[in-house]
Amino acid sequence: MSKVKKIFNILGILLLVILVAVVVVMFNARISGEAPNVFGYQIFRVSSGSMEPELMIGDVILVKDAQPQDVKEGDVVTYKGEVGDLSDKFITHKLIEDPQYVLGEYVFKSKGITSGALPDPDWYEDQLVGVFVCKIPYINEVYNFFLTPYGLITFVLIIVILFGYELISLIVSYNTLDETVDSEQDKDNSEKENNIQSNQENT
Repeated sequence: MSKVKKIFNILGILLLVILVAVVVVMFNARISGEAPNVFGYQIFRVSSGSMEPELMIGDVILVKDAQPQDVKEGDVVTYKGEVGDLSDKFITHKLIEDPQYVLGEYVFKSKGITSGALPDPDWYEDQLVGVFVCKIPYINEVYNFFLTPYGLITFVLIIVILFGYELISLIVSYNTLDETVDSEQDKDNSEKENNIQSNQENT
């Protein structure tokens, strides 16, 4: 039972570390204004209702790098806007037709799925960020929590606890090793004393 409990504790800590790492990445992205990219995957937070009900405001989504020729009509993709109000913003919309290869580059047509949404201005392959993979549950709640004063305190405490746990484990391992070495030395000394006494008695 203790082994099962230990495994669950390790999994719990691992999950917590992953959640905290994702939040840190998102927080850093928010400060830098750049989308985080890890092994070809990027994390975005939905900030408008243009894709409701499929994607709601606050949803955290995972987007995978993709080539223009690999996406098709119906795919939900993320691209960087360059025109009007969309300039320098990351937009996640659905392709309303296959990309068209025109004059040496791919041209995309997309739009949000909410009622009354208008098609986006045409955009091009160099603006493509990637294709939507999935929503990441609970991250938005964790992210919002860590932005509060209590959340920041909790975050610091988590780091301290994890560091303290590892430090204590290291100290315990070192003491155990030290006690084992001392025990072996005492045993060797005892054996030497016994041998000396035995030799003296024989003499």
